[in-house]
Amino acid sequence: MRTAQDSGPIICSLHTHSRYCDGHGEIDEYVKEAIRVGLAAFGASGHAPLPFACAYAMPLSSLDAYRADVRQVAARYENELPVYLGLELDYLPGLTDFYQGELVARGFDYFVASVHYVGEPGTEPWTYDESEDSFAREIERRHRGDARPVVEDYYHRICQMADEVPRLGVPAFVGHLDRIALWNRQDRYFPTDGAWYSQLVDEALSAIQRAGLAIELNTSGWAKPAAAPNPGLAILRRCAEREIPALLSADAHDPLNVAFRFAEGAQLLAEAGIRELIVPRRDGWRRVSVTHDSLMSGTPNEVD
Repeated sequence: MRTAQDSGPIICSLHTHSRYCDGHGEIDEYVKEAIRVGLAAFGASGHAPLPFACAYAMPLSSLDAYRADVRQVAARYENELPVYLGLELDYLPGLTDFYQGELVARGFDYFVASVHYVGEPGTEPWTYDESEDSFAREIERRHRGDARPVVEDYYHRICQMADEVPRLGVPAFVGHLDRIALWNRQDRYFPTDGAWYSQLVDEALSAIQRAGLAIELNTSGWAKPAAAPNPGLAILRRCAEREIPALLSADAHDPLNVAFRFAEGAQLLAEAGIRELIVPRRDGWRRVSVTHDSLMSGTPNEVD
């Protein structure tokens, strides 16, 4: 195994949200901050439009302006930092034609494939991460306070997503796996050490592994009610055992958070035993090997 002595850091920030959706700031501001903190690449990933009203998603009417803005910024900084055009794809069953016709057809460098909506077949989908009050109200209304059916629905959708998204033909990684635990401080709504929960996670990881997808370590979770990144250490260790590659993600909604707690995130990846990161290239994703020591440094270099 050969170490690339002069490859430089390979930590990127590819999960970001600007004013085009529910974030703040201009694309240009994000790129300037990414350069300032020494990232290897930046990616814009606004919440993709949906074929129904959604307060946090980018309206379809703004999509072409968003694309043009990102491409113009990429050209402006091409000698300083690679800038990639992405979307956070909100996965819902039955939307493949919409994804292909309105999103894939326009041309994007990558997708962050995420599940925000849950809901039983034939019922109106709802966003489990809108607020804790909303989460508690919906599980009471739909399941008499039992969160297990919602958790099961979430992970089953992760499995469906892992099977379907690669067929879109756009490089993708899985966004904030285990985010369903957002409001689950001290296992308030469901036991994360229970056998049924562990089985759901294993099924999702099997689907992700089969699809050849990577997962992100979403550091924004440290600033949310559960005060934990997504996924947590236990799931990251299971990813390492399956040799599922990873990347760091800030899920930034403000330019100043473009590398939010990345040093701690890199150390968590090292503790979990993650040995491969994914890095964007103009010709597609590249899987690169990293060592425990380089991850612990917070700015790992590539290992060939």
